Amino acid sequence: MSVSIVGDRRQMRSLYQKMLRLQNRKVPLIENGFYYPKRWLGNLVARLGGDWHEVYCRGTWDYLKINNKSLYFFTESAWQAPFDVLHLIKKVYPGLEIYFSAEGDGWDTYLTNDAEGRFFTSRFELDMPPENDYYDTIEEVAERVGNYIGRKIEPTKEDVYDAIEEWEMENDDMDAYINFKEFEFVSLNDV
Repeated sequence: MSVSIVGDRRQMRSLYQKMLRLQNRKVPLIENGFYYPKRWLGNLVARLGGDWHEVYCRGTWDYLKINNKSLYFFTESAWQAPFDVLHLIKKVYPGLEIYFSAEGDGWDTYLTNDAEGRFFTSRFELDMPPENDYYDTIEEVAERVGNYIGRKIEPTKEDVYDAIEEWEMENDDMDAYINFKEFEFVSLNDV
């Protein structure tokens, strides 16, 4: 899950400093079995005054960055996005606005609360050879899928889904595939 945070600069700097200190410790705040034990989300939960037994915090953060306007980090987690951690951040720092883009093939979820595309402009993901990629518009998706399957597709979600379904019925190549995902807009309060 990618997270961008804006709002009160003091609160943003405070959160950044807590996260930076945690990841720069010689030993993790709480002993854990994660690959990056100092960046385990449970350490952040504890530092924010929460109980890591009660707040879903399975995962780690990475790519921590701050500038004059926003704080950014990325979380990697198993089974579901760590929305409880974002709720705790919002509770501790009410002057912050939290934007996210969360996806997970394992939990088949593609969610964002950034409807205006302020930080996360991608609205679609295409997973197909040679690699997966993200797209901002259905026109881009229709063109990419059309080029892959060898025919023009009208730039609507329905036509793209129909073209993929038809292609899959006709295609016997087990190494060829198209997975088309659309990001759903949700409020942080609803997850």
